[in-house]
Amino acid sequence: MDLAIDKTGSGLRAPLVYRMSEFALRPVTDPDRQFTQLERRSHGRIVTQAGQLEAVYGRWLPYHSNLWRVWWDQRTRRFPSDRCELYYHTPWSSPGFLTLSYVRSGPRTSLSTFYAATLVLDEIARLKHAHAIVCNVTNQRISPRLMQRWGWQAHCNQWSGRHYIKRFYGQYPAIPDAWIKRLRLCPRLAKTLPPRQSCSTVEQPLT
Repeated sequence: MDLAIDKTGSGLRAPLVYRMSEFALRPVTDPDRQFTQLERRSHGRIVTQAGQLEAVYGRWLPYHSNLWRVWWDQRTRRFPSDRCELYYHTPWSSPGFLTLSYVRSGPRTSLSTFYAATLVLDEIARLKHAHAIVCNVTNQRISPRLMQRWGWQAHCNQWSGRHYIKRFYGQYPAIPDAWIKRLRLCPRLAKTLPPRQSCSTVEQPLT
C-alpha cells in the first residue's frame, strides 16, 4: 500500500528483474479495444508521457516498494523527460480492491502527466469492478488537499503513515472530455457504458 513519488535527475536504466516481470505480456496502448486485458490482469504498470498515455504494461508479479528500491531508483532509474510510471496490483487477500503501490517520476514530470496516470487507474478500477483503491503516501509534496481534490479520503488513521482510500462501490467517476480524448478513451466507455463493454463493440457489431 505504498505510494512514493521520487524526484530524481537524468539517465534511465532498469534492472533485468523489472523487465522479466513483464516478459511476454502485450502492452495495452488502446484501452478501448484492449479493455479485456486491463480487466483480466491483476498487476500492471501505467506509463504516461507529456500528459499522454504511452501504454499499460502487464506484470506477472506485483511491484512492492521499499526504502531500498527508492534508493536504487534515485541512483539508477532516472527520468530525463515529462514521464510517469504508476504501479498497481490486486491484493491476493482482497480481490475486490486495487492497491496503488508505487509511482516513479522525475524532475520534469508534470502534474498533468501524473494525473493522467491516475485517471487510467480509475478506468481500470471500473473495468475490474473494484470497490476502492488504497495507497500509502510517503512523499510530503503530495498534500492532503490534493488527495481530497482527486477523490481520496484519509484511511486507517490508527496506522503509521498516511493511508488513503478512493471508494467507488459501483459509482465510478466520469473522466472529463478533454482527458478522454487525450488518453484515447471512448466517451461512452468512460461515462455511460457498464463494465466489460467497449465503445468499439457498440459501434462496430459483428455481422
